Amino acid sequence: MVEHNRKYTFRFKDKRIVFNKLAHEPEFHPFAKALVYALYHKEYPTIRVEARLDDRFQPDLNAFSYDGTMIFWAEVGNVSVPKIGKLFKKYRQAHFVFVKEEKDVAIFQKQLDKMAKDMRSLPLVEIVVYPEHFHEWNVSDEGDVFIRKDDVTIIPWHDPKKKVKYY
Repeated sequence: MVEHNRKYTFRFKDKRIVFNKLAHEPEFHPFAKALVYALYHKEYPTIRVEARLDDRFQPDLNAFSYDGTMIFWAEVGNVSVPKIGKLFKKYRQAHFVFVKEEKDVAIFQKQLDKMAKDMRSLPLVEIVVYPEHFHEWNVSDEGDVFIRKDDVTIIPWHDPKKKVKYY
């Protein structure tokens, strides 16, 4: 059986957004992108889905500030640790969000810890644990997405604002 690319349409109140699922991507990808959009679009009104960047790396979702600074970068599913390290160095002001299925969270955190031990500064990083029944419980048959941040486990892996200052 040949897998094909598919399009999924999700609705967030009055806004409709089409998400692509490439043939090689798991079914969870478009739903994980919809989850990120639902959780962060109010905080980042300039958020874009699958927008092409003039960059080697492409985010699943991203947002720029009005002065053109990258302020939000989201990745769903697998992402290499070397790529993450390069992104952290390039976009120091960005808020990074990684969506992981629960079974992958502990290993991912260990990989991040190992990579980050040599870095002098780290951006804001959150790991969103993909809710097991999200596509059944939080997305209607018509594609309406209903979920709040309180309904999701979000692990603050690194928050520079919470760093303790000794002086």
